[in-house]
Amino acid sequence: MKPNVCQLITLSEWGGAQHVVYELVRHFKGEFACMVACGPRGELIERVRSHSIPVTVIPALRRNLNPWLDAAALGQILRLLQNGNFSIVHCHSSKAGILGRLAAHITGVPVVLFTAHGWAFTEGRSYWKRWLAALLERIASRWSTKIVCVSHYDRELALRFKVTQPKRLVVIHNGIDPSPFARADGSTVRQEFGLVEDLVITTVGRLAVQKDPLTLLRAYRILDPRNAKVVIAGDGPLRKSVEQYVNRNMLRNRVLLAGTFHNVPALLVASDIFVLASRWEGLPLTIIEAMMAGLPVVATGVGGVAELVEHGVTGIIVPPGNPEALAEAIRQLLEDADLRRRMGQAGRQRALERFTVNRMVAEVKTLYTSLLAG
Repeated sequence: MKPNVCQLITLSEWGGAQHVVYELVRHFKGEFACMVACGPRGELIERVRSHSIPVTVIPALRRNLNPWLDAAALGQILRLLQNGNFSIVHCHSSKAGILGRLAAHITGVPVVLFTAHGWAFTEGRSYWKRWLAALLERIASRWSTKIVCVSHYDRELALRFKVTQPKRLVVIHNGIDPSPFARADGSTVRQEFGLVEDLVITTVGRLAVQKDPLTLLRAYRILDPRNAKVVIAGDGPLRKSVEQYVNRNMLRNRVLLAGTFHNVPALLVASDIFVLASRWEGLPLTIIEAMMAGLPVVATGVGGVAELVEHGVTGIIVPPGNPEALAEAIRQLLEDADLRRRMGQAGRQRALERFTVNRMVAEVKTLYTSLLAG
């Protein structure tokens, strides 16, 4: 009989953590009886159900703190776990991580895991939020069999904030399926966006404070290149601010806001440089995707980014919140086609060697099997 495994995540809107959950349940379908529990109305739900994998929607599960909704979400998760006979509950993201581990502890689930897709107390956030998040994680760690960190940086951060003892922490890097990038055709995207003769600087991510899209736009304005355009793929709460900046600085014909773009491999293959200007990160899948597409990467040195990008070899790492440094790094790549090619090839090779989905899934499977046996 297959062990029952519940993957619990706060939001179902598509992002890096949701991608990991999707890949785990898709690959584990034959070996574990997997299901997903998540908040309502997101792309993850449809993707998982397309593989005939059950999804339970937790209506009250939301990102922001709300005592009434959080209490309701805890009750809904408790009912799910009481009726599910789960051998493993694997939680992802901060809110689901707290409520899910508490519910799993109360209901006596044998193996309780939490993957920190970047800690809520990482650099770039306000002091009181970091302090509160670290306190909550210390409490929740008592209900955890193991805590999975997606980077060595996050493991060291957990130890620095005394979240739990070292033996309870394990590092499993995120991974990407390389095949969509090998067969992607970027010419259609270039024609669609009118980019046939331009160099293309691309970023992919939520338009949110974390990803700091305005720093990228400020860097582009400093550069003011006539042979390069920017494509921003993603949506979120900063959309209006980004649009206002573009309009105010007369960049409408040079900055393309693609919104939620569903063919990311083709967009990246169509691009020349990938940029991620984040203020904080765990281990960003978008950088791995860019490496799989053979792109040189310019990224801020936050979270586990330096475990992906080898500075000077596969890309250039710059400080966060520094448009001048970001502009200089982009300028180097715009002016040197050979450097772009060498860094892109080295990045693809590094991604294929270290950051594939098969490697990630195999490491999680080993963890599951060892904990169930124990």
